[in-house]
Amino acid sequence: MPDHPVLPLLTDGAARDEAWWRQVAGLYPRPPDAIVNLEHGYFGAMAAPVQAAFEEAVRYVNEQLSPFVRGEFTHTRVDLLRQRLAALIQAEPHEILLTRSGTEAMQVLITQYHGLQAGDTVLWSNLDYPATRTAMRWLAQRRGVTSTEVKLSLPISDDEIIARYAAAMRQAVRPKLLLLSQVTPANGQQLPVRALIALAREHGIDVVLDSAHALGQVALDVRAMDVDFAGFNLHKWLGAPPGLGFVYIRAAQLHKIEPHFGDGDYPLDDIRCRLHMGMPPISAIMAAPAALDFHERLGGTPAKTARLAWLRDYWVSRVAQLPGVRLLSPQDAVRGTALVAFAVDGMDARALQQALLQRFGVFTVQRNIGDIDVVRATVAVTTTTVELDRLVAALDILGSEA
Repeated sequence: MPDHPVLPLLTDGAARDEAWWRQVAGLYPRPPDAIVNLEHGYFGAMAAPVQAAFEEAVRYVNEQLSPFVRGEFTHTRVDLLRQRLAALIQAEPHEILLTRSGTEAMQVLITQYHGLQAGDTVLWSNLDYPATRTAMRWLAQRRGVTSTEVKLSLPISDDEIIARYAAAMRQAVRPKLLLLSQVTPANGQQLPVRALIALAREHGIDVVLDSAHALGQVALDVRAMDVDFAGFNLHKWLGAPPGLGFVYIRAAQLHKIEPHFGDGDYPLDDIRCRLHMGMPPISAIMAAPAALDFHERLGGTPAKTARLAWLRDYWVSRVAQLPGVRLLSPQDAVRGTALVAFAVDGMDARALQQALLQRFGVFTVQRNIGDIDVVRATVAVTTTTVELDRLVAALDILGSEA
């Protein structure tokens, strides 16, 4: 399929200034005027060439049907996508398993982890994604293990994070499995993953890494990070069609993840028997390379990291000075990301989220971190300073009313 005609605007070596990013924004659907969307953490919009590729894929599959899907689809689309995803995270293609979401990817790793016996301990934190916390608690019901929550309060420093995980590992009886979020979904904090994985190895603990909010937003190298198991999605920071994720399992550790319901379509040494998907997200798989191409044309993860950090700092630096408003995310670029959690004195999270929407037309999201909820705002590379000015003004008013 030829490139979308607007792609030549993204020339190699172009200065990535505000004018350039405005050109990029022109390649995305125009958002509704009435609402400022600052909830880009759920999923990101497809750029015009990605949407075109997706629509073409739907048309093509609807015409070609089973002869295509049961034939060349696996070799010309699935295998090639696995190769590109492997290169993106510094893995090998045979270590990549396609899934329908990041949640499904993590559920494969958690619920099919083979090395647990009654009396073992699994560890997770209140900042992990709710569905992954549920899966870790489920292990207690099905495997007879002790499922232990590591309680992390916000805001929190890297030193405190490491200290709390270290204490939990020391106190646990026969600790075997640890869930970590590379970027916490509630407040966008980057955990000190390398240090925590090294600490876990000292205690003989395997780590499953949730990288749903990392891929495409922050640097990611599974070899350098010494990761054995990780789950990803493609619809947050890579802008692929919703309904597509993947699992990474280091080849030498594949035996620790059981086949999916005894799947026998592939041999035990083939990662593809770890999920019997049935009907795959065919059109999303076919369009995903267009999303990866567009990601590269923008400058890849480094360009997105810089852009998102600039946008976050634009509003966070001003909100940090407002009375009655509390930031619950790191302010520095090394530890923070596009996702920022905050609170207003005297307002619960639901009331704050609704006030921002109903009074000021700013859409955010309420996120749970165990005993309490927070409000999270998430920018995209196409977010404008005008939109962020509206958020800052709204929080200024709400904070003064507290």
